[in-house]
Amino acid sequence: MKVFSGFLRIIGLCVASLLLASCSLVKLGYGQLPDLTYWWIDSYIDVTDAQTPRLRRELDELAQWHRTNELPRLALLLQKAQQLAPGPISPAQACALFEDGRERFNAVTARAEGLVLWLAPSLSAAQIDHMAAKYAKVNKEWDDDWLRGTPADQLKHRVKKATERFEMLYGSLDDAQIQLLRTELAGASYDARMLRSERLRRQEDILQTLRRVSAGNPPPETVRESLNALLIRLTTPPGPAGKAYAETTLRENCALFAHLHSSTSAVQRARAVKTLKSYEEDFRALSAIR
Repeated sequence: MKVFSGFLRIIGLCVASLLLASCSLVKLGYGQLPDLTYWWIDSYIDVTDAQTPRLRRELDELAQWHRTNELPRLALLLQKAQQLAPGPISPAQACALFEDGRERFNAVTARAEGLVLWLAPSLSAAQIDHMAAKYAKVNKEWDDDWLRGTPADQLKHRVKKATERFEMLYGSLDDAQIQLLRTELAGASYDARMLRSERLRRQEDILQTLRRVSAGNPPPETVRESLNALLIRLTTPPGPAGKAYAETTLRENCALFAHLHSSTSAVQRARAVKTLKSYEEDFRALSAIR
């Protein structure tokens, strides 16, 4: 059974961010993952002295489990990507890689069920208010990034971010490739205001659920059912329109990756293979540490 809460997402985000860092930072950052996760959680809920020892212990155990069980699987995923990189990649192949990555994230959230079932009911009203204030702060930052300026300004920002992500894998993109990104992103179904509305809906759902499970000392099974229902709501788009939007944007992102990859030179693809190989080797080395 999978249980999910907003603050637990950091575990997957830490791993994802390390994947986009330099190889040396992967080794350095992965060893600090429990501390990074702890401080991220603390920024949202202001962890108490009473909660700290158990939270740190459970994060250490989760990190060790991830090192032993998930890093080898991530290494295999990187190996699969290396095999695809030298040739053309179809949108379907790109989506398959995405689904493989989502499975690995889901494995982490499933393994962390015990942590969530303990931590969520232990939160005080003040801690949940702290989370609400943190949401307000990060939402303002999100608005500044993605809703600021005219539609042309917003498109320019999206192109900049997409260029940065692709250049981490392929090296510098040329003008034609950046124009390809601009054209495809301009024609995409992306709707920042819809994303913001859904973001706010999910945050409010998380806050309300945490308030329910932390009040009145409910039995463990009630907590489990509430958090499991939250997971379903967070991972299932609301209504037919939301589901259609999610499916469309996924297809568009897979196609964007495939089209950009098709435009890359032999040198850029070789750079991608080398980068992916370095990550694979780092993950295998890290997984062997006991």
